[in-house]
Formats: sequence, C-alpha cells, structure tokens
Amino acid sequence: MPWLIKLIMFICVVPAALLMFFIAFPANPSKKKMIFGVRDNPKFHEGDAAEKFKSIAASCRKGALIITILVCVMSIVLLFLPANGMTMIAWILLVYGLFLIAVPFGKGNVELKNLKKELGITKSGVTFTDLTNTNTVHSLKLPWLILPNAIALITAVVSFLIDLGVIKVDVACEQYALTMMGISFLFIAVILVPIAIMMDNTRNIVISKDSNINANYNRAKKKTWADLMVAMSWANALFLTGYSILLMFVNSEMVILAGVLVYTVIIMIIVAIGAVNQKSIEKRYARDTNLELLDDDDYWVFGMFYNNPNDTRLNVEKRFGYGGTINIAHPAGKIIMAITFLLLIGTLIFVAWMAATGQMNDLEAGINIPGLDN
Repeated sequence: MPWLIKLIMFICVVPAALLMFFIAFPANPSKKKMIFGVRDNPKFHEGDAAEKFKSIAASCRKGALIITILVCVMSIVLLFLPANGMTMIAWILLVYGLFLIAVPFGKGNVELKNLKKELGITKSGVTFTDLTNTNTVHSLKLPWLILPNAIALITAVVSFLIDLGVIKVDVACEQYALTMMGISFLFIAVILVPIAIMMDNTRNIVISKDSNINANYNRAKKKTWADLMVAMSWANALFLTGYSILLMFVNSEMVILAGVLVYTVIIMIIVAIGAVNQKSIEKRYARDTNLELLDDDDYWVFGMFYNNPNDTRLNVEKRFGYGGTINIAHPAGKIIMAITFLLLIGTLIFVAWMAATGQMNDLEAGINIPGLDN
C-alpha cells in the first residue's frame, strides 16, 4: 500500500471520527433540541434530575472521546506502518471501528429514556399536521440533478466503447481502466438520484402554529438537501469526465491516487458546507415551545434507528447527524435494512477470507508504486 493510499485513508477516517464526536456529543447538550436521540424536556434540568442528566451526558461523552482518540491514534500508527496486506485489513477494520461511537450514543439514549420514566414523563401531546403545506413544499429541481448524471452516463458509455475499440482512440492507461472508473462513478450518480428525491419528499415538519413559518423552514431545509445532492452530482460528473480525459494521455498510478484524494476532499467540503447550512437554519427558525408534540422517543431504537409500524413514511429526518433515515418498520425499509446488513457482513467475511487465504498480501505488489513504498 503506497503512502498516498494510506494518506487518503487517514484524511477520510480522522475527520469523520472527529465530526461524529462533536455532532453526537456536544459540550453543552442542554442547549440541544435532541440529546442522544431523545427529545429535550424541561424536567431534565430541574432539581436532582439535572444532576443525573449531566452525569449521563458526561459519562457518554467521555466514552465517545476515548473511542475517538483510539481511532485517531490507530490512524496515525497505520499511516507510518510498512505497507502490506495486513495493513490494508487494519484500515478496513478501522473504518468499521468508526461505528463504535454508536455504543455510548445508544447507552445515553437508553439512560435518558429511563430517566424519563423516573420523572413520570409519559407519552403525551398530539401530532400536528400543517394541511396548508402538505406535499406542497419542495426545493429539488430535477433537471439540475439529471443533467450531471446524464454527463456521467455519456462519459461511462464512451469509455466503454473506447475500451472495446468501437471508438478508435489511443489511450495511455490500461484497457478497461476507463470502463471500471466510469462504472464506479456512474454507480454513485445512480444512487444520488433516489436519495435526493426521497429527501425532497420527506413529510414537512411542524415547528410552529404559523403555516408560513413551517413552509419557510421546510423549504430552507429541503433546499439545503437538494443543493447538497446537486453539488455532489456535478462534482461526480465533472470529475469523471475530466479524469477520464486525463487518463487517456497519462498512465501513472500516482495520478490515479492523487485524483482519488482530490475527489475525496471535494466531497468532504460539499458535505461540510451542507452541515453548516443545516445548522444555521436550525438557529434561524426557533421551534414554538408552546407546541406540545407527540412523544415518539420510544420509536427511536438507541436514538439512531426509527421503527414505527404506525407511520406510513419510508424516510424521516435523522435525530443524529445530517439528512434522513428509513423507517425500518416499513416493508421497503425492512428490505433496505436487510440488504445493508448483508453487505456489511459480506464485506467483513470477504476481508477475513482474503486474509486467511493469503490473497490480501498478493495485493501489495499490484498497488505499489516503485520508489514510493513505505
């Protein structure tokens, strides 16, 4: 594994670990609307409950901090270790290790739900529906999403035809290298379309008894999501097109790996901008505290997985992080969850098999760059 691949992994893993920590475990959780996926309640901050609340938050934040530090330290160690198949396995396992931060988050969710029971906070409130704005607030402009993906499709098809020899062009890179890259980026393009449409069709959230405030709030949030998906689609398409042209004239693994690094940084910047915009919207639109909403905390398993058989929605807004998640009680949600689980387990089994059979070490020779090995 050359140093540039390790650097790419480092740049992806460390910022992701830090971002997850600071979003899920804020220094002052009492100012947040959601704490560990549990809706904040005034009783959490009164009398003895306030001390219990602070203790739960501090304990979980400490556990998450330890996990974050371990991930960052391991990333630094792997960055300087000799490149071989086992190092690649370690990086893959470290990426999965990022999800360990969900353990203290889930622990905090369970403990806060227990605190609610101790305080006698029961299910109450009503579900508000703003009939004025139902299914009328959208921000996604499909042409702006379809156009870059059409460019990605055309680039992938042209690359395939060049590799087949239908289009006579002398290229510097190896045969089918353009096709493989085109398929990879086209897959990303295809995935972004349904996600963008799903987010734009998320049921409007009611934060006020004023319909105009609700409309503006939901329009702003959906515009942020739409802008994020469109920006990622354009970055994906333009990078694929420009990079394919570059590879026709340059045959260098260094160029390939440098391109992956640049693409990764661009996507991270786009996501960071979206997260900042999302945060500014929440600050701009204060929720009506007199609006007594239905307590649905119990439907959020560990504060991360939404499981509500009484809700007909497939996707809902996350209580942790940015964007939306699926309702795993929905028939389609169960299928998506099962496929995701199988993919994760399948990847781990494949990596373990590669390591057990010694085939992972064979990858070293195929990805080393002469004179740049560590």
